[in-house]
Amino acid sequence: MRIMIKGGVWKNTEDEILKAAVMKYGKNQWARISSLLVRKSAKQCKARWYEWLDPSIKKTEWTREEDEKLLHLAKLMPTQWRTIAPIVGRTPSQCLERYEKLLDAACVKDENYEPGDDPRKLRPGEIDPNPESKPARPDPVDMDEDEKEMLSEARARLANTKGKKAKRKAREKQLEEARRLASLQKKRELKAAGIDVRHRRRKRKGIDYNAEIPFEKRPPPGFFDVADEDRPVEQPQFPTTIEELEGKRRIDVETQLRKQDIAKNKIAQRQDAPSAILHANKLNDPETVRKQTKLMLPPPQISDQELDEIARMGYANDLAGSDEFGEGSAATRALLANYAQTPGRGMTPLRTPQRSPASKGDAVMMEAENLARLRESQTPLLGGENPELHPSDFTGVTPKRKEVQTPNPMLTPSATPGVAGLTPRIGMTPARDGYASMTPKGTPLRDELHINEDVDMHERAKLELQRAEIRRSLRSGLGSLPQPKNEYQIVMQPIPEDAEEPEEKIEEDMSDRIAREMAEEEARQQALLRKRSKVLQRELPRPPAASLELIRNSVIRADGDKSSFVPPTSIEQADEMIRRELLALLEHDNAKYPLDEKVNKEKKKGAKRVVNEPVVPVIEEFHEEEMKDVCIY
Repeated sequence: MRIMIKGGVWKNTEDEILKAAVMKYGKNQWARISSLLVRKSAKQCKARWYEWLDPSIKKTEWTREEDEKLLHLAKLMPTQWRTIAPIVGRTPSQCLERYEKLLDAACVKDENYEPGDDPRKLRPGEIDPNPESKPARPDPVDMDEDEKEMLSEARARLANTKGKKAKRKAREKQLEEARRLASLQKKRELKAAGIDVRHRRRKRKGIDYNAEIPFEKRPPPGFFDVADEDRPVEQPQFPTTIEELEGKRRIDVETQLRKQDIAKNKIAQRQDAPSAILHANKLNDPETVRKQTKLMLPPPQISDQELDEIARMGYANDLAGSDEFGEGSAATRALLANYAQTPGRGMTPLRTPQRSPASKGDAVMMEAENLARLRESQTPLLGGENPELHPSDFTGVTPKRKEVQTPNPMLTPSATPGVAGLTPRIGMTPARDGYASMTPKGTPLRDELHINEDVDMHERAKLELQRAEIRRSLRSGLGSLPQPKNEYQIVMQPIPEDAEEPEEKIEEDMSDRIAREMAEEEARQQALLRKRSKVLQRELPRPPAASLELIRNSVIRADGDKSSFVPPTSIEQADEMIRRELLALLEHDNAKYPLDEKVNKEKKKGAKRVVNEPVVPVIEEFHEEEMKDVCIY
């Protein structure tokens, strides 16, 4: 019995069958798709589609940005290729393969690395473990019988649109149409016989799409102008072919022009051969092709005198160097400064570099070397030294872009602004702070031993004299100023009064108005209550009308006793005034605020006659603020 193990290298016929099956069955029925391929399983078909045949897969060369992003993400998320792949824009197998390739390129520099010992390379007789991500093998001229049978069966199944299922669907459709026509004929016959059969429809919660049009906007009834409806539709003029859309290519235009030139030359040679030969010789003459143009050079940056001075300084430094380093040991030479390289490092270059200098190293290779060293390093539990790594970046998901700038020789560490020793002094801007100013023509020199300080002594002396003169003139000017007077007069400008704008009246809400009126009424009642006597405020018992008669009789009796010739004392007068005030207050309270017993009796009687209300005696009223000011002792 022959045992078939599915798998192996994918062939071109299998790829084409897989594409057609995915177009028909979709990307979910992999078991049905794998039934068309004898030598492949459903898992292998799915992997082949998502690793190689999917049109969204990029198969172009890897760019530098993609390499940097891949190495950076592999550093942040090691071995998580399914997470890294969508960020980079490649498949996981492509990312892993490219990662291994970059690490191999970084390990080539290692002396102990041997490419032949790489276990990932397939030896003769070994099987590729991941054939789904490799290109398909071309079809042989003579295919096997099982391959021919598989191809014919797949062609028949993929081209079959009239199988059992299709016939069943067509039969069900015909039965449904016959059932609809029979019910319609039955309704018509019953209606002709006078029997009205109404079909009761169930009420649906949503929209019945068979009975009504959702979101329909019916036009209003009336007459409308239909002149625009008969207008002919304009046919837009747009390119229909690929050549019209893309236009003529540059290669085609150049080829056509060459053909025209060849045809013109042939016609000219036939008609006038000598003139054609002379014209061709003129075109081929190098003197006519390249004309001598005037040489345009930039203006010189340093003059001849400055060059002589620089040459003298270089010669003097050479002599000093020969004297210094001619004798002595290495220890004594290390203590002395070397002036041989000063003009070359500190001077402005005569020519601008044509391009930016190369970076210190390839960033991709540096990251690959870091990852290779980290992969080869042992576990930290064993101890030992950490691998030496290049400086790397862990700040973000994507690597930082490093802009390479052309170094400015005027801003080198050797050219520190403000140093006293400046070689070129002709044509420089005069300094303001006592030091020679920094201009493109004056580049400072590296002067560790301060040899060139004496050259600038006369300039420094002049500057010190100028500063002293300026200080003296400033002090004399300040001394001639008048003495200050501490008298101040402040005049305030009138503040303009802003015209008060009339406030817009806002209509008050009904509930707010009712609440406001109730609050006002309560405040008014409280104010009236405060004007009453303390007996009424505290609701204390009051004397009835009979008691008032006794008090009134006592007051009248006291008045009758005044007929004697003895004048009343002040205490008697005060007592009489208090009695009269008490009587007036009681009469006023009983008349204005009668007792509840009397009111209840009148209500119980239910008399309809109008009762003569007692007249309220008038008493002196006081304001609330006056009553607060009264002090009771």
